[in-house]
Amino acid sequence: MANRVTRSDIRRYSSVGPLVGLLVMSLGLCGLAYSVGSRAHNDAGQAVSRAFIPEFSVVEVPVPERPVPAGTLLREVRVRRERYPEHQLPSGALRDLDALRDGVVLAALPAGLPILKENIGSQDEATNPILGHIPPGMRAMTVRVDATAAVEGWVRGGSIVDVLLVEKARTSVVAEKVKVISAERSLSPVDAAGSPAIPSTVTLLVTQEQCLAINTAVPLGKIAFALRSQRDSEGWRDTHFSSDDLASAQDSQPKMNVEGVVSVGEGTQARRFALVNGAWLPAQDIPKGFLLANRAR
Repeated sequence: MANRVTRSDIRRYSSVGPLVGLLVMSLGLCGLAYSVGSRAHNDAGQAVSRAFIPEFSVVEVPVPERPVPAGTLLREVRVRRERYPEHQLPSGALRDLDALRDGVVLAALPAGLPILKENIGSQDEATNPILGHIPPGMRAMTVRVDATAAVEGWVRGGSIVDVLLVEKARTSVVAEKVKVISAERSLSPVDAAGSPAIPSTVTLLVTQEQCLAINTAVPLGKIAFALRSQRDSEGWRDTHFSSDDLASAQDSQPKMNVEGVVSVGEGTQARRFALVNGAWLPAQDIPKGFLLANRAR
């Protein structure tokens, strides 16, 4: 016999239906959120796993345990091994000291930093400091100078000069941009606080060709220096100048025709003007000889 559904049952089912639907919808939304979250987490994990992590080659180099003064034997220096990224090592940093144990420290070494090869030398370099200033392939040579050749003593260690050969009727450029290593056996530059002493000898750092050229020029005449700025790298426009060139240069000078001189004002306020080639010019700009010649007329 079929069960009978009453109106009260219908009302009860009608009120429960929306609640069940809402519950089902909430569960669905939760499932969707979990699914999206899981996918995002997996994507983030994959992104992290794909990130590029750079790797550097690391090397061990010897470093002094404490500051080392110049002149110390390298075998007496206490060192420890430090790890450094290879790309951060300075150029010339030593990775092993075994082959240089008989060397001498030429320049003070700080503690904890790599040792540069250029700061380690032989016993001769330690006792003769000028040897450390001569790069491979270069030479050091000495020439005699006087006050004129040494530019009143302003040519000192570190100066850059051009070497000239002065003959009776000719001056030539023998070598350009030559560095002075020492003057009168001193490596020190000019002391700006006082007047420089005039050296009798100067030692130059030259190429092999410049060494031959200067030594060949010495017996031919007088050697003179032209001091140049450290910032000047230009060469000479003319490397030779003779007495004939000097006469030609004098002939090419424009002629000044002084036609008259006038004075304006009195006493200390007086100003003189000269009529030169049809133009009035301040008289102080006119060579004295022209004014005297004008007065003589």
